[in-house]
Amino acid sequence: MTAKKAVLKKDPVVEDPKPIVEEPKATKSTVILKNTLGVDMKEEDYFYGENGKGKAHPTFNKVCGLPVEREDLLEVFNKVFNPKDNILFYKTTNKEVYLIIVPLKYSKTVGKSNESIDGDAQKHAISFISEGSVNTTTLRSKLERILPFIDFNDR
Repeated sequence: MTAKKAVLKKDPVVEDPKPIVEEPKATKSTVILKNTLGVDMKEEDYFYGENGKGKAHPTFNKVCGLPVEREDLLEVFNKVFNPKDNILFYKTTNKEVYLIIVPLKYSKTVGKSNESIDGDAQKHAISFISEGSVNTTTLRSKLERILPFIDFNDR
């Protein structure tokens, strides 16, 4: 006895379906940029871009932390820097390291003349790792050392 083979016939009119490729949806930036008053700031005001539309790296908040919320520290910061200048004050997530991020219009170190690359920002780090935790008196003195590196002529 011989077994019969089943033969499948292909419909010559129907082609193999092509896989549906979904276009990636544009996601809104999840970078959190807030000044010391809690107001949202624009990335292009802080991050250099050749076309004027600078963007922060998507991992910005993972690396640089989040805006400082401690009232005593904000009070000291706002005495050294005018809140209207929108200088950002951040704390890294896992260390006693604080970052001061300067708007491009006040920056002395970021710009086309400094051969900056897209995403550059003028940042100043203040560490309290050796002290254990931040001290408001020391914070003030460290913040005052940053003032000469900011160009307030364009207020």
